[in-house]
Amino acid sequence: KKLKPAEPGRNLNIFRKMLADGKTPDERQKFYYARELFDNGLYDAAVTAYTEFLNGDGWVENKICACRDLSACYRAKNMPKEALAALFKSFEFDSPRAETCCDLGFFYMQHAQYERAVFWYKLALNLKPDHTSGAFIYGDCYGFIPAIQLCVCYDKLGNSDAAEECNRRAGLLKP
Repeated sequence: KKLKPAEPGRNLNIFRKMLADGKTPDERQKFYYARELFDNGLYDAAVTAYTEFLNGDGWVENKICACRDLSACYRAKNMPKEALAALFKSFEFDSPRAETCCDLGFFYMQHAQYERAVFWYKLALNLKPDHTSGAFIYGDCYGFIPAIQLCVCYDKLGNSDAAEECNRRAGLLKP
């Protein structure tokens, strides 16, 4: 249990000092440095750091996560084309994860491309998490989120029967 609140930017400052001291971060440190930049709203620097990390020999699960975070950086910078490309880049490293599929579905929903969103949410709904991979798994991406988002998409497409079925399914997962 923490005794006091964390100092804002503490981890970022640790990384900056390490770099200023001329130390070369390993692949995992590069990933976490990029995440600290992202978490602190330093999107330009985060894009650079994520891109460098993705060009290295990092762990596959970190690379997939980096693609999702890189996409979020581009969304924050209002660069939708680059945000979409970053999500698709994750497929270079391994088969699709439901988390990425949900991100793609959300992207297409934001752009009122509901048929495309349906494709990605249906794929997410049919994927199974690999609990042996060591990756951070967001369980809701494998059930509730795609179901409830499909409900919205089908409603927008005028398919109330499919929307109702997806809402029922989401309700079974989270009553």
